Amino acid sequence: MTQCSTLSFKGQVIYCGIDVHKNSWKVHLRHCHRDLDKFSMNPSPERLADYLKRKYPEAEYRSVYEAGFSGFEAHRALCALGILNIVINPADVPTSGRDREYKNDRADSRKLARELENGMLEPIYIPSPENLELRNLVRRETQVVKNIVRVKNRIKSHLFFNGIKFIGWSGRSLKILELDAEKRDDFALLSLLRELRFLRLERLTIVEDEKRCLKKHKREEVQSHLQSIPGIGFRTAVILQAEIWDPERFQDKEHLGSYSGVAPHLVGSGEHESVRSCGNRKRKQLHYILIEAAWKSISYDLEQRARYGKLLAKGANPQRAVSIIAKKLLYTIRAVWIQNRDYVKLESVNTVKSVETVLNI
Repeated sequence: MTQCSTLSFKGQVIYCGIDVHKNSWKVHLRHCHRDLDKFSMNPSPERLADYLKRKYPEAEYRSVYEAGFSGFEAHRALCALGILNIVINPADVPTSGRDREYKNDRADSRKLARELENGMLEPIYIPSPENLELRNLVRRETQVVKNIVRVKNRIKSHLFFNGIKFIGWSGRSLKILELDAEKRDDFALLSLLRELRFLRLERLTIVEDEKRCLKKHKREEVQSHLQSIPGIGFRTAVILQAEIWDPERFQDKEHLGSYSGVAPHLVGSGEHESVRSCGNRKRKQLHYILIEAAWKSISYDLEQRARYGKLLAKGANPQRAVSIIAKKLLYTIRAVWIQNRDYVKLESVNTVKSVETVLNI
């Protein structure tokens, strides 16, 4: 009689927690609510997939790692190799006091595998390569803008320290400063002015690249619709596209508001309750640009200006009032985007029905 010794895990699930680092991965495996294996390996999805398929053949493989510096290429590679991988927000991993006290890489990978098996982890949205291309470009522009502000502050500080009057940031003013610095042999100021000129040219180049990127991915029409909304210019619209990409990926407008940081939530226990902002659980650049656009819309849109005045009359402070305007503006953006149409501007409050009715928001 021949004895069958073929190893098979068919119909069973192997859970894999991965603590991702630059030079190594700490991996922990679980099966049937028991620890199965733990090891350290080179950061290679192919090697991990080969190990799992060789040691636990015909099983279903599920893995998880925390979002961070490593991006999403490992996720795409693992999925392509037949491993059902998810990426999670590190702040959403259930953590006990003991876990915080005895934190290390092996403990983290074990915790990820355990919570994955328990079904306690919620995956984050994985942006497409096209979305990442535009988002990386937009965030690069933000970095350059911050560097421009930093250099301007250094120039003003240098001028004040040397008793020189600041005359402005126009091209003519900068040329006067440069000629004066050459006469005085102020090489430090000349260096700062060269840096400012380079950063300004770099930003213009990035803006042209953004336009080419929008054309490449056929998103110029969406850009035009967004720019039709009062208070939203090219930069605001391109940031909205880069950070949101597809508004229909959210369950409803409340989830979009929470993602953008304009939806307050109730916090409290017993009789003590208070309404608070989203704190750090938001897209900071998206929240900032919405507040900025809300201030502009108050200046350009009569309906938003009237709403702002009513909020102030009811006792709201300006910051709270503009946050409410930003929330309304976000819902308008969502409606315009989903319906693929331009913004309907009110010509007269008495003759045209409200934007909320027109856009169904």
